[in-house]
Amino acid sequence: MNAKCILCERVDELDNREFKTKQLRNKPIRMYLCPECEHRIAINTISRVNSGHFNFHKPAVISNSELKKLIDTNTK
Repeated sequence: MNAKCILCERVDELDNREFKTKQLRNKPIRMYLCPECEHRIAINTISRVNSGHFNFHKPAVISNSELKKLIDTNTK
């Protein structure tokens, strides 16, 4: 299967038995990055994380008991 990198537009021939190829075939919304672009992005991300000015914006996870308490206090 041929896949085109979304950043550098390089076309790579992928082995049909690889997991990444199966993902691209079954879910066409997924984007393909060539190994060079993937490595470059990983290095830049690591340097941003190590700089101290990078925040992960993950949603807060609340347990069911805490959620129930929060709902009870808001309804009273």
